[in-house]
Amino acid sequence: MTTPSAPPGADRIIRWIMVAIVVWGAILAVGAWTLNHDIRRPIMVMACVLGFLAFWLAMLRTLRRPS
Repeated sequence: MTTPSAPPGADRIIRWIMVAIVVWGAILAVGAWTLNHDIRRPIMVMACVLGFLAFWLAMLRTLRRPS
């Protein structure tokens, strides 16, 4: 079974989406910190965002690896 090739510029779009997710996570982390100024809250939010992005990137790389 062959995987369809990505359209031109797909890598650039994916990078911009990942940057947007990091910015969104940073905004959520600031909001979590302002609740009670506990540093563990924004660290947990950013860890989850970065964990999601790492998993997504790993899945993209396995999809592109030739069989």
